[in-house]
Amino acid sequence: MSHSQIINGLDIGTSKITAIVGQFFPQENRLNVVAVASTPSTGFRKGQIVDIEQASSSLTKCIESAERMAGFPINRAHVAITAPHLESLNSRGVVAVSNPDNEISSVDIDRAIESAKAVTLPAGKEIIHVIPRIFTVDGQDGIIDPVGMSGVRLEVDTHLIIASTPALKNLKKCLDDVGIQLESLVFSGLSTAKIALTDTEKELGAALVDIGASATTVTIFFQGSPVYSTVIPVGSANITNDLAIGLRFPLEDAEKIKTKFDQVAGDNKFGDEVDVSAFEINSDDKRKISLLTTANGIIKPRIEEIFNLVHQSLQSSGFVSSIPAGVILTGGGSLLAAAREICPKIIPLPTRLAQTPKIGGIVDDILNPCYHSSLGLLFYLLQSKPPSARNTSKNKPRFHGLLDRIKNLIEPLLP
Repeated sequence: MSHSQIINGLDIGTSKITAIVGQFFPQENRLNVVAVASTPSTGFRKGQIVDIEQASSSLTKCIESAERMAGFPINRAHVAITAPHLESLNSRGVVAVSNPDNEISSVDIDRAIESAKAVTLPAGKEIIHVIPRIFTVDGQDGIIDPVGMSGVRLEVDTHLIIASTPALKNLKKCLDDVGIQLESLVFSGLSTAKIALTDTEKELGAALVDIGASATTVTIFFQGSPVYSTVIPVGSANITNDLAIGLRFPLEDAEKIKTKFDQVAGDNKFGDEVDVSAFEINSDDKRKISLLTTANGIIKPRIEEIFNLVHQSLQSSGFVSSIPAGVILTGGGSLLAAAREICPKIIPLPTRLAQTPKIGGIVDDILNPCYHSSLGLLFYLLQSKPPSARNTSKNKPRFHGLLDRIKNLIEPLLP
């Protein structure tokens, strides 16, 4: 029987919490989803805990549901987060190569990365990711893996993602309360990119725009690594609110109008006005809705606002000229036709909708952009190894550790 690895992920989005369990078969290089469950993120606002008791209750419901599907208990998880307190900065670390023969080892890489973390952070912030991007050895830049090379000075350019310490403490307390051990925190822009972007797009330069319910995540990749990450506190729930106010409907009905709008507008061959029943609203309200006014007066202005904010963010990043592969849209908000139509008008770059990869298991309900972050988390966890861990095997022969131990024992005895 082939060995398999179980991966538990918890994706805390701005409208829902998703627990996802993957089973990876290394010999076949195959990933199956064995359980997935989503619950509304009550107790959270814009991805941050605002009521610990409610948040714990939401997490418990979600985890219990996933446990029933998986058939085993979940007591540890890797957690993907999206919240406006997440920011990024780029930093450079420089060290002298420690080996007398000037051969760079994984220890030097670790020291260089550690040195890149020595930055002044805003009060109440901490680093959750240090992503090495490019190494420079004695002035020669563009090196992806310097292990085994010769040099005197090693530099590394890193991308740091920082988060609010109080927000993380609240999240950890909440997970402790529900009996989940936090294995690692992952910025959702990184996990989503694992399935939404191709390697070519990451290499050439691309902007991943994930339109969630109450936040939009923007992550720029260039030369294969992230160079800019931010979270804008506006999302597709703002469109729902606008529809509720503009059309005077309860929020649940406004959400139905939003999600069914493209379908109803496409099916409507008899003019501009439609009955509310077309949106599957069970209401005594016999009003008609003007599709044109709803589209041009409510939906499009809000989507334009979201993309104007994204465009400003791209411009302020300093990397807007480094994204020839364009903008890749994902998240629930990307399913609106108006989003795909408006984006290239505001951001003059190629635009495409992220595709969902082929994956086995219980995936029928999650093969859409709303779940790219959750699915991406499984891929991210499978593929993420720090460079030092990845390179250790080629850095030393396997018996080297034993020789070192013998040498350490003998050295004190020598005259």
